[in-house]
Amino acid sequence: MNFQSAVNHINMLAGGSIPGQDLLDSSQIWGVTIAGLGIVFSCLVLLVLVIFLFGKIFEVINKKKADKQAAKVAANAPKAVPKPAAPAPSAPAASAPAASDDDEVIAVISAVIAAMSAADGTTYKVRSVKPAASSSLGGRTAWAMDGRRNNVMPF
Repeated sequence: MNFQSAVNHINMLAGGSIPGQDLLDSSQIWGVTIAGLGIVFSCLVLLVLVIFLFGKIFEVINKKKADKQAAKVAANAPKAVPKPAAPAPSAPAASAPAASDDDEVIAVISAVIAAMSAADGTTYKVRSVKPAASSSLGGRTAWAMDGRRNNVMPF
């Protein structure tokens, strides 16, 4: 199909079916096409800008809410009570057992729980720490079980 036959087909579709409408020449066809594409893309850019502005507006609103809630929590937080100083150890420090990685993990978990309890106004305690049993997943990690489930599901 050459260019002239394509123009004739477009003329038939665009102007040939409207009574009293003259056939369009190729410059008019290209003008209408470029104008239509320009309008579509400018509307898409405008839509992207509007969505971007809505995102920024909601970020500001959420930040104000978070700041207000943080101020409210800080105002309701119990005041820190100074603890009495611990007595100096009589034994040398070398006799104390060295802290292991497990002890550090437990200390971090306890600190997070203490921070959460201060925010809630309640008191939580860590009573015991046990490793998670991997036998409930058949000796596999959660990622491996999810992969297996996804692969077997179609069957």
